[in-house]
Amino acid sequence: MNHSRNPYSTLRESIINLGYEWQEKDYFFCHGLLPKIDNTITDMKEYVGVLLCTDGDIDISINKVDYNLTASTLLIAHPLSIVHIIRSKRQYKGILLFVARDFLAKNIVNAQLAKPFRQISHHQYTLTNLNREQQKILIDIYKLIYRKRATKQSVFQLETLRNLFLVFICEVAEIFLESKEVESHSTRNEEIADAFFNLLLRPVKITNKTAFFADQLNISPKHLIKAVKTVAGKAPGVFIHEKITDDAKILLTDKKLTIGQVSEKLGFSETSSFSKFFKKQTGTSPSLFREQF
Repeated sequence: MNHSRNPYSTLRESIINLGYEWQEKDYFFCHGLLPKIDNTITDMKEYVGVLLCTDGDIDISINKVDYNLTASTLLIAHPLSIVHIIRSKRQYKGILLFVARDFLAKNIVNAQLAKPFRQISHHQYTLTNLNREQQKILIDIYKLIYRKRATKQSVFQLETLRNLFLVFICEVAEIFLESKEVESHSTRNEEIADAFFNLLLRPVKITNKTAFFADQLNISPKHLIKAVKTVAGKAPGVFIHEKITDDAKILLTDKKLTIGQVSEKLGFSETSSFSKFFKKQTGTSPSLFREQF
């Protein structure tokens, strides 16, 4: 696609045009009335969209397939979808939530859970009607997400929000698994990416480069890079560094360990190298991060 001629707004531009402040890069969420904007067309790019209609009526087109959302309707938009808000016949109310594709790739390692989100690129897996209990569960989880966003003084705010988003996504996936027959086959790239993310569940050291994981999977580093980038949008090295950073944060909360010992456990040859790495990843030094606890 020639982006210089792309007439569509980016997701960030559309959210700002709706009058909202963009939040963390991994996610966005809001609820209530959807402001009316005529002829709004958005390029989803790297985000999965979840829209739960709780009241009213709205017409939306996704990849030129038209949908009518009424109360208790759940709609999912796959990354790279072109979403067009056509019209609102009655005053629409609902929950709107966007989650970055790489956020899902990093945190959803269960292949069974990932299938619904891989299949929703086909329109028959995009829309479903909720019963009263299913809708209540999603609304209750969303209320916790919304409430937690206000607790900025909490040291674990981001971690809690991340886990609440995962709970929400798990519930959405379960709804689709129960209501639709989701195809069980995966592409070779998806199988490789799943295996890579499963390996990342284990403790990871800075010495575990892309070649290490490729060797564990009996494939070439080039093959692994291609598979993970195709499925998740980023190279394996990005996810490896993010996992090491997450492990470092957990270890740093244990004040019985010196920063040097944390560095050693993570495979760094020198404490200074670990400090430099951690600050580059988080924007703060290990010692300042530890002081928050």
